[in-house]
Amino acid sequence: MKKKTENIHLLYSGKERINKAVAAIVLGILVNLALFAVKLYIGLSSNSLSVMTDAVNNLSDSLGFIIAAAGFSFLRKKAAGEMVYGYGRVEYLADFVIATVVCIVGASFLYLAVERFVLPYLLVFTWNYFAIIASTVVVKILLGLFFRFFNKRVDSGVLKGASLDSFTDAGVTTMSLIGFSLNRYANLRLDAVFGLIIGVIMLINGIKLLISAAKKILGEKISSDREREIREICLSHDEVAEIKSLSLHDYGAENKQLVLELIFTKEETFDIIDKVIGEITETLSEKFRYDTKICLSRRQNETQS
Repeated sequence: MKKKTENIHLLYSGKERINKAVAAIVLGILVNLALFAVKLYIGLSSNSLSVMTDAVNNLSDSLGFIIAAAGFSFLRKKAAGEMVYGYGRVEYLADFVIATVVCIVGASFLYLAVERFVLPYLLVFTWNYFAIIASTVVVKILLGLFFRFFNKRVDSGVLKGASLDSFTDAGVTTMSLIGFSLNRYANLRLDAVFGLIIGVIMLINGIKLLISAAKKILGEKISSDREREIREICLSHDEVAEIKSLSLHDYGAENKQLVLELIFTKEETFDIIDKVIGEITETLSEKFRYDTKICLSRRQNETQS
């Protein structure tokens, strides 16, 4: 008897998923380029390191999105020749490149912030600059909410990272704004302090993204929670006696292949086994978008007898 399982449906899949993801990425590129231009002008005009750091952070986001868009364009290509499993893992490679760019930019601004502690500098503050930078915080929060909402229908590591990065950027801009405004009231080199903090945040986030992307490229083990869910789905059928082995092969978000080795009860006929395999395969495809291969097996003592 089959127990009920919860199905999770994504609105977009296949080429439609790729096209929608690219459209969202293009919007991210345009918004971040606009923010970069505004903040760079204010940063150079005011000689504020924290604002310039924030500006280059937006530029690195734009470059990362461009790389991600190029990666998604590869996903449109069909599996052929030597690439028999398609180009899905290019998306993970794009994640890795974006993370590398973030790490490099963060490390560069750490160096510049330390330099400002040593060398004297003059900072020019105006309330117009303050208001413009403050408005960019709102823009970044709205962009983060857009990516978060959109990713529920696309399920992309790139868009998930973009959402987190947008909220982080909003916090980074807020800190640069504080350093920019308070620096004129105290001789504490607060602009350099906040530039240093922003650089550290960028570097930490970059390292986290780098580790996550590297795990996907190298092939990480299926999570214990996901494995438990798969086992529950299989064992919800009374005809399944045991799951002998379970392995997941990740060739990209649209191409995850699950291989199961199941042991059925002795009394089941081939027609019943075939029906159960079809139901399990359909459930796993609907819930996790897995291409599932199921092999039949026997217990060791049955094989020897």
